[in-house]
Amino acid sequence: MDVFAFMRSSALVIGLAAGPAIAAPALANPVAELAGRWSGWGSVKLANGTAEQVKCVATYQVDDSGGGLQQNLRCASASYKIDAVAKLSLSSGRVTGSWEERTYSASGSVSGRMTGSGFNLSIQGADFAAAMAVATSPCKQSINIAPNGFDITRIAIGLGKC
Repeated sequence: MDVFAFMRSSALVIGLAAGPAIAAPALANPVAELAGRWSGWGSVKLANGTAEQVKCVATYQVDDSGGGLQQNLRCASASYKIDAVAKLSLSSGRVTGSWEERTYSASGSVSGRMTGSGFNLSIQGADFAAAMAVATSPCKQSINIAPNGFDITRIAIGLGKC
């Protein structure tokens, strides 16, 4: 699968990365800090060593119980645009859910676990898999994604909302 086909079919992976995870105190429930609008920049690193800059805006809606989360993500670079939504359920430290990329009609599943400051997730789609680590603090979010078996070797996005 080529780079842009991967990006189109796995848009959620970007939404949930620029360097190491943010060092932040552990949050009792990292979901509570996600509610609202986040924006920032990142990069997509290709296997040939080149990178492309990407700008993203993510909005999070957290249900009143803290057990459900919806993320809407829009990203753009010089080469592509992404419009994705993820619906996640959180229970006993486990994360399950689904994602859909609306522009290119792709979808898949999300599973993983909550950590003290975010999430460690596995993203699955019809033609790919990726590991994703999300670290969050009240004002910053770091997302690192490692796709398996593609021309993309890393996606890194840093988002902020303060």
